[in-house]
Amino acid sequence: MGAWLIICSRIGTFTMATLTASPLRVVSPPRAVARGATARLAAGGHADRPGRVSFVLAKTGGSDARIAADLARSSRAARSVPSARFRLAVRARAASGDPPAPAEDASAGGGGDGDGGDDEDDMDIDWPEWVPEGLRLNREDVATVLITFAVSLAFRATIAEPRFIPSLSMYPVFDVGDRLIAEKITYRFKHDPVPGDVIIFHPPNTPKTSAALAKEVFIKRVVAVAGDEVEVRRGELFVNGKGRGEELKLEPAKYVMEKQTVPAGDVFVMGDNRNNSFDSHVWGPLPQKNILGRACFKYWPPQKFGGLPQYPSAVDTVPERY
Repeated sequence: MGAWLIICSRIGTFTMATLTASPLRVVSPPRAVARGATARLAAGGHADRPGRVSFVLAKTGGSDARIAADLARSSRAARSVPSARFRLAVRARAASGDPPAPAEDASAGGGGDGDGGDDEDDMDIDWPEWVPEGLRLNREDVATVLITFAVSLAFRATIAEPRFIPSLSMYPVFDVGDRLIAEKITYRFKHDPVPGDVIIFHPPNTPKTSAALAKEVFIKRVVAVAGDEVEVRRGELFVNGKGRGEELKLEPAKYVMEKQTVPAGDVFVMGDNRNNSFDSHVWGPLPQKNILGRACFKYWPPQKFGGLPQYPSAVDTVPERY
C-alpha cells in the first residue's frame, strides 16, 4: 500500500507538471477523455464510487488509466477529514525521505489554527477515576447545573412549590397521591390567611408534638383566625357560636373540644377528615410564622387538575383586614 501511494504521488506530480507546463500543450484524445470523465465524476460527488471509476479505467489504458485513477484519488483526498490528509502527507514524506511535517500542519490543514482545542482543554476538569465517564462534565456544564439548581431553590423558597399528599387527613378534597401547587406570594404581600384556605406548614413544637415532627410539612384547612372562638360539640365545629355543618368535611366529628379563642398571630387548622387528622384540636392553634404557603390548585392526577372547591363560610362577618 505504501509503494502504491508513492507511485500515485509521483504520477500525480508528473501529471500536474505536464498539465501546467504550457497553456498551448496538446493532450491526446484518450488522455483528455480520461481526465474529463474523472473530473466530472469528482465534481458530481461520485469519485469514491468504484464502479464508475473502474469504467473510466476500462475505457482508458496504460498511463491514461493511471492518470484517471490518480485524479479520482486526489478528489477523494480533498474531501477527506484533515486528520486523514495529515496521515497521508506524513506517509508520503517518510517514503520520499523528506523530514516529517510539524504537528501544527494537521490543524492548519483543517482550516483552523488549533487554538480551539486548547480552549476546550482549559474547560475540562480533572475528575477522579471513580467518577463514571458519563458524569464527567466540563466547567461550563457544571456552572449550568449549579445555576439551574440555585434558580430552582430560589423559586421554591419565594414563589411556589409542588407538594405530595401522603395521608387521608384532607379526604375527600385531597386523596393519597394527589399533587398540588402551593404559592407563597399571597401571605407575604397581599393578606393573612382567611377561613377556608388550605395551607402547608410546619406544626408547632408542643407537648403533643415532637421536635422531629415539627420539621415535617402538614396540609390542613384554616377554620378560624385570630380572635375567633372555636369549639366542637354534637359532632360539628362551631366558630363564634355559628355551626359549620355545611363545610367540606367527610363525616361528623366523633370528639368534643371545649371552646377556646384563637390568639393573635395564630390560626386554627383542621383536616377535612375530622376523625383522621392530627391538627389544632390536638396540639392547639398554629402560629402564622409556621405557614409555608397556600394550596391553589391540583395538577395530579390529570382528571383532578384545576382549582380547589370553595369553602362555604357560616360566620357572620369577615374581619376588615381580609
